[in-house]
Amino acid sequence: MTSQASGIYVGHLIGASFGAVFVIRNSGLLGQPGQLIASVLAVLAAVVILIGFIATIRRGQRPPAQDLPRSRAAFWVIVVIEAALLFGGLAFLNRVEPAANVGWIALVVGVHFLAFTLWWIPGQRELLVIGAVMVPLGIIGLVIAVTTHDAVLVEFVSGFGSGVVLLGASLATALRVIAAGRAPIRAE
Repeated sequence: MTSQASGIYVGHLIGASFGAVFVIRNSGLLGQPGQLIASVLAVLAAVVILIGFIATIRRGQRPPAQDLPRSRAAFWVIVVIEAALLFGGLAFLNRVEPAANVGWIALVVGVHFLAFTLWWIPGQRELLVIGAVMVPLGIIGLVIAVTTHDAVLVEFVSGFGSGVVLLGASLATALRVIAAGRAPIRAE
């Protein structure tokens, strides 16, 4: 999960899966054929990421030491807090402003990525970038929901946008991994 593309790991697959679902589920504002094209591209991106994962496994690569989790306890604390915020916030928003749900999801997931970079895998740039982009997408979605009550626009900005970020981060790494595997071996 480093910016230098050491490999594609399970976290990339999880991010790609959620990213593909976010894109497919929240691309309605694109209309047809835009929604279909976005969905096909999301699935293709997920397939490329899976190919990068398989290539990583075949090469026997492991994450570099700086990308290994520092504490399993930190992971579980972050995940439990995330789940409580996510479901508690959604229960509240369903009563007050249902159009804000996707914005809330993007905000909480973005914050969870930032928390991971602070306490679970300190300094991991890919997670930092994902969180730093998803948090504003979530906030923008919440503002849109409160001011316009336009759920479709919130879904596009916060949901589709977050899906593109999640897929894009893993896809960029996967493409570097696949390209590195095709590079000729140089004798020194």
